[in-house]
Amino acid sequence: MLIGLHRLLNVGNTSQTKSRSIYNTTLKGPSIQTREISNKQLSDSVESILGATYLLDETGCMAAGFLNVIGPWLPDVEEMNKSLCDPPKDWFAGKGSCMLNGYPFNEHSEWATELSKVQGILQQNRYTISALQSKAEAFCQLLTQQSKCEDQIKILQLDPTASLLLHCALFDDSIDDQECNPDTAGLDCFATLRDKLFSVGNAALQLSIVSESYHLFPMSTSGDIHLMKGVLISHDSLAYICMKTRVHECLFDTNVNATFLMRDYIDESDEVGWKEWSMRGGWIVPGGQDEFQKRIQRCRNDIHFQMERPQYMGLTAGRLWGHKKKLPDEASNNLQFCIVGALVLAFGRKDACDMIRPFFLDLMLVSPDVLRDYYMNASDLVSKYEKGKK
Repeated sequence: MLIGLHRLLNVGNTSQTKSRSIYNTTLKGPSIQTREISNKQLSDSVESILGATYLLDETGCMAAGFLNVIGPWLPDVEEMNKSLCDPPKDWFAGKGSCMLNGYPFNEHSEWATELSKVQGILQQNRYTISALQSKAEAFCQLLTQQSKCEDQIKILQLDPTASLLLHCALFDDSIDDQECNPDTAGLDCFATLRDKLFSVGNAALQLSIVSESYHLFPMSTSGDIHLMKGVLISHDSLAYICMKTRVHECLFDTNVNATFLMRDYIDESDEVGWKEWSMRGGWIVPGGQDEFQKRIQRCRNDIHFQMERPQYMGLTAGRLWGHKKKLPDEASNNLQFCIVGALVLAFGRKDACDMIRPFFLDLMLVSPDVLRDYYMNASDLVSKYEKGKK
């Protein structure tokens, strides 16, 4: 409202709108007509504009510009500003959008200071850094087998900042369990940085899944996209993928309870999933493995590896076979993809997506309609996201 967005909206016929707000738009003409705009309409419009700015400018500069327009008027910012008549000009404090390139840490003093502090503390913990270097090397080897992005992998191994980000992503945050170990002293800020990487990675995954879904299924509705996001980045899906691709073996602490709990759930669900797939030719989609190969061939130019058959037979739609609802937190919460955040900050979203796409492509090839047809009774996520009309 404060930036005048409501004056630009074409709200159409709102006579049937149930939720009303105090926001009005006046249409001038032979007669003056006032139409009320709901809070949801304004909210949806802002999100739609952000989506349009991204599609129009994949560098992210246009989206950042729009955020600078609306940012100063957000409630939390209003409380901090003494004078709303003179809001800050650069609400979007980032020095880069991380869309096509990694984050320019050398241009952002606060980030540079934090990374320097984390690096200094890590150097004082000899056991920790030695273990993380070994784990990082194992992850790079795994990444080489999956994505074939040799240039980026070499940077991960040699560039100090990229290596530090990867080390943070692989570090488990169960410091409370290691209070008796003097070699983990001072690593709180290390774990804090890992939490930031999780937030960055989660946002990047959502954007990547939306882009990928529209590319593979151009007729998808908003409900379809929400379903795909829910399915691919649910805690259960991420934990399952983490275990099946052996990413969990690259984490700092491989002896956490989540690993053993998740292994039992996976063994059980894979057994059920194998029976379901066997009845359909080796895949949940009609046509089985033959259809899988056809879909792989259609996106062959977008991938850098060979995939002979689908690999996640234990997953339904964001859940595991035999578990219609989310698994207990203690089984899945510690097995998430903080690594994505590290890759995005090091290389930008585009290259990061190329590196991690093989981990998720198996699930992306299953259309929203197939998810609804075959997993309606196997996953509670399917009923939460109806197809919708647009």
